[in-house]
Amino acid sequence: MFFAILWKNREISLEELEFIQPQNLKEIDNITITFETFFPEKLNLLWGIIKRWKIVNTDELDNILSNTKLLWTQDKNLWIEFKKKYKIKRFKLVDLLHTDKEVKEKWVEMIKIKSEFGIVQWYQNIPIYEAIDFDKPARDMKMWMMPSKLTHIMLNLWLTNIEWNPTVYDPFSWSWTTWFLANFFWYNFIWSDIKTNYLIQNLEWWQSTSFCKKSRFETFQQDIFLPIKTQELNIVVVTEWRLWPIVTDSTSADQIQKYQHQVIDTYKALIKRIQEIKAIKAVFTIPYYIWFDNKIENELQDLSLQLGYQFSSIHEIYRRENQKVWRKIVILTI
Repeated sequence: MFFAILWKNREISLEELEFIQPQNLKEIDNITITFETFFPEKLNLLWGIIKRWKIVNTDELDNILSNTKLLWTQDKNLWIEFKKKYKIKRFKLVDLLHTDKEVKEKWVEMIKIKSEFGIVQWYQNIPIYEAIDFDKPARDMKMWMMPSKLTHIMLNLWLTNIEWNPTVYDPFSWSWTTWFLANFFWYNFIWSDIKTNYLIQNLEWWQSTSFCKKSRFETFQQDIFLPIKTQELNIVVVTEWRLWPIVTDSTSADQIQKYQHQVIDTYKALIKRIQEIKAIKAVFTIPYYIWFDNKIENELQDLSLQLGYQFSSIHEIYRRENQKVWRKIVILTI
């Protein structure tokens, strides 16, 4: 039996978890779940999980704690319970959502799950998305650079129920976030955008990092309102058009209506391109305007159904603090 501590976007995390086909899933509390899976090797690919591993039996517990000098836990009573039995000299309290480097590198973190015990042996790979979001030379975090953590989750969403390794295509690559994650996991990748001015700087930076792999990729300049040039087969689309123009407290309702029409026109063009290249699946985000009537999803759903795609979306909205426009994840499948 495995356990996991979920990310703050709980519904998105649970949707991503379908990638490993969980069985007997139980929700212990708002962020803790237990489950079984026949694909434990895929657990390392999940991004919506903060930490996880196994619930241990008595023999496993004895073996682990008999050689432990320092116990990390969110529960002081655990240390008191094990202090005499295992002669653990020290303990440190740690928040359940914490992923501190010292915690990961020193001895054992234990979580009590009702009457059972979970040993943490895997933590979210924070360094890679810190590098992608903050270290690359050509970037813009204001409103239109898709967060790498969200991008990784979207990659896993398209992998669900797909038995082979298709090529990832991002027609709005801009600052390369999707390619960085696709490359890290060895996926073949196609990149295009109407502007390619970030291409050289970010490619050279990525190739200098320890995260870079040698998977194949193709790039070309592309206006989404024109037919796509690639002839690649077995494509899945993972993308986001930028959340531009920026919305502030002074933005009027009329302006937002105008912005929504721009977004609708662009995403309708995207869906038509997806259909033309016969993509087997697409996962993308659409802007969600706070406190305003959001017409985008209904318009895109109507077009998708006309073109023969099944349309679904995740109800939970992805948001960051101080942003006036949030993101909603949409999934198209044949």
